[in-house]
Amino acid sequence: MDPIRVLVVDDSVVVRKIVTDVLSADPAIEVVGTAVNGKLALTKLDTLEPDLVTMDIEMPEMNGIEAVRAIRARRNRVPIVMFSTLTERGASATLDALSSGANDYVTKPANVGSVAQSMESVREQLIPKIKALTGRPTGLGAARPAPRPPRPARLRRAALRTRPPRCW
Repeated sequence: MDPIRVLVVDDSVVVRKIVTDVLSADPAIEVVGTAVNGKLALTKLDTLEPDLVTMDIEMPEMNGIEAVRAIRARRNRVPIVMFSTLTERGASATLDALSSGANDYVTKPANVGSVAQSMESVREQLIPKIKALTGRPTGLGAARPAPRPPRPARLRRAALRTRPPRCW
């Protein structure tokens, strides 16, 4: 199966690097490009043809909400996952982005803790959403074992006739 092609859009070099590294570590995902704002994302969208876009909300030139509106105005249905901080303003902007056509959101890692903690937070939140929005299996248990063949009718009837032993 071909990897999921992702375009990462964020003006923060650190966040872009964290997201790119986390996604690239998953063999089912390929980061096909990055952009520092919505305007650049629009130009790269047509040439890279990603399966999904991760989009920061607050960026210079064209913010994430404006970019989502522009993408949807082009009738492009590519799934978009927004990044937002856990602030009241961030929550309001996330709701605006979702009402403008974004598919989901992920909480942006805060400036607390280590880079490893930030990466783990992104991994736990973002990868399952990417796979779900693109219709790909999630997690290690995604490859399900083959179903067991049905029991022959005579064994099913015998199992129904068997009574549990009485306990005295």
